Amino acid sequence: MDQQTAFRRAEKQYKVRDGLLDLSTVIDLSVTSRTEGVHELCLTYELCSPSALPFQLFTRTRPRAFTIDGHPGLIIIPNPFTDEAQRWLARKCLCDCTRPPNRTNLDPFFELPSTSLFTLASEANDTTRPQCLIDSRILSDSFDSTVTKPKDTFYSQSASPQALLDRLRWCTLGWQYNWTSKLYDLGVSEFDPELNELMQAIAVAITNPTRAAANYCSDNTYDGTQYESHAGIINYYDERATMAGHVDKTEENMDAPLISFNIGLDCVYLIGGTTRDTVPTPVLLRSGDVLAMCGESRLAYHGVPKILANTSPAYLTDLDAGNNDVVAGKYPQWQYFAPYLSTHRVNCNARKCL
Repeated sequence: MDQQTAFRRAEKQYKVRDGLLDLSTVIDLSVTSRTEGVHELCLTYELCSPSALPFQLFTRTRPRAFTIDGHPGLIIIPNPFTDEAQRWLARKCLCDCTRPPNRTNLDPFFELPSTSLFTLASEANDTTRPQCLIDSRILSDSFDSTVTKPKDTFYSQSASPQALLDRLRWCTLGWQYNWTSKLYDLGVSEFDPELNELMQAIAVAITNPTRAAANYCSDNTYDGTQYESHAGIINYYDERATMAGHVDKTEENMDAPLISFNIGLDCVYLIGGTTRDTVPTPVLLRSGDVLAMCGESRLAYHGVPKILANTSPAYLTDLDAGNNDVVAGKYPQWQYFAPYLSTHRVNCNARKCL
């Protein structure tokens, strides 16, 4: 007798090898012919770029938005960003947000410097610069004895920035989340101000949307003008990575939406119900897509069982794509970002905790 939950069965369905993967039942919002159970929303408020940015963040002030039957409060905005904005977000997520005092999955085991791993790995390609290794904490007095030592010997020896970048899985923003206690009890850093303004702009835009084709009572009545990003997580997925089904429920404020955006590879995203026994809906998320979990969907199980290889857009993967961007001079050359984004998905999410 099958004891697996409906969510677990769906995860297994999409974790198969690429040659066996069937995407025929996955909702793809870029295909207008697939309309069953999908409803277009009209945004009541404009999606406005933060005034301080020296380039245009969004392609439209009222982009298309959708919700899906059975998931009240779920709002998806297919890529509202300009190409340059996506490259800017990739730079922030890889270079700015991974620096201390923000924490990463590598911090318990390595003495990470103030310069980002991505920047150091890029500099290592310059033979005129001195090469560096980053020391392990495990054999030093700085190692926290309450942390379980990994069996992999990689973590007990010095490693190059590139080797560590290959093992970067997440970083935490603002209120620092403790993956062991499931609490925000590891201190507070400043949530990146520009990312916060972006999330606030999205929160305002998705307040009280209306359904385009019929009378519709909004599933997101939260006043977006009250939104502030207290905490966030950036996940770095390689082509083999997954995210098991889970619910985000540590925050005291469960009325405010959980907002996320994706950069890089496409993925299959599962959105279920308040238990694992609800059959989840598979959705194809592409680079630039914005997803907000509002209302009832804020307590829904969700996960990522599959990253789709070779799906990053050319405006991210071309070696010279970002050379003329306004902020290009502040970061490593785009030729270093392009290979990473060809083989990774970056997901940044934010939530208001109080």
